Amino acid sequence: MSRLVGQELPPQVLEQFSGRDLRGCFGRVIPAVTVDAAGFPHPALLSFGEVVALDARRIGLATYADSTTTNNMRRNGRLTLLLVEPEGTYYIKGTVRERPGGLPGFPGLAHLEMRVTQVLEDAARSDMEGEARIASGIRFGAGPGGAALLKQWEALVAALRRAG
Repeated sequence: MSRLVGQELPPQVLEQFSGRDLRGCFGRVIPAVTVDAAGFPHPALLSFGEVVALDARRIGLATYADSTTTNNMRRNGRLTLLLVEPEGTYYIKGTVRERPGGLPGFPGLAHLEMRVTQVLEDAARSDMEGEARIASGIRFGAGPGGAALLKQWEALVAALRRAG
């Protein structure tokens, strides 16, 4: 059951979204949910190389400029990010605006800024779910290209910070 944490990222989420430990976050996924033009939830998957906390109330995002997810954010200015890990599950809701000019050096990517409006923490209810806990978040494998992808993430996170 979820409970309201507040209107800013709690310290443990702020640290995970800081971009300081991309190697430790490598292979983990951040589910993102927008609302499509027909009013349905539209899921997408982001990496820790595309999301960086600029402070406890602002998150920089780099998404494909021509994606449905980006177009949904442009249209209604809303986004929910999910951090689903054994250490805790959080739903981060906010408003989004596109920053003009994209990100220098990253053609094809949109530069967006999310303002956090609500953070919920989800945990099992012991009276209903006993000792049930999240065992793992969504993961991906990068294969032999992992080192190059990590370097790309580092450059992208640095660009988001500079532009933030």
